[in-house]
Order: sequence, then C-alpha cells, then structure tokens
Amino acid sequence: MNLTCDELRALLLEHHAGELAVEQTQSFESHLVRCRDCTYYVESYTHTVKITGRLPKSGLPADVESRMREALKEQLK
Repeated sequence: MNLTCDELRALLLEHHAGELAVEQTQSFESHLVRCRDCTYYVESYTHTVKITGRLPKSGLPADVESRMREALKEQLK
C-alpha cells in the first residue's frame, strides 16, 4: 500500500504513539524513504513533541487540558 503525503500526515499521531498495524507502519516508513518533505515533517513533529514534553505543566484543570488535546488532535488530522 503506497501512502500519499496527506495519508501519511493523517497517520502521524497513531504512528508516533505506536498504534499502527504492521502493514500501515511499513507503508509509513516506505513513504518516508521516498519523500524528503514528509521526512522533514515527521522529524519536525517528533522534535516538537520532545521539546514540549519538557515544558512545565500548564496548571490547567485536567478536563480543560483533555479537551484542548482532543481539539488539537482533530486539527492535525
């Protein structure tokens, strides 16, 4: 299965979380071998996740933070 750039980006969250099926992971990785733009995109995303993981917690109530995370997930799809 050959992924388009848009399909790869739609799978990025699941890939980062290790939630893709084996076939999807293989297609994802195969696409990155062929596509420099997506490779940079994934590297940037991964770097951003690492950096933001080091930031202090927001102090927001848990339900507000949860809703914000869900809203961001939807925006990244």
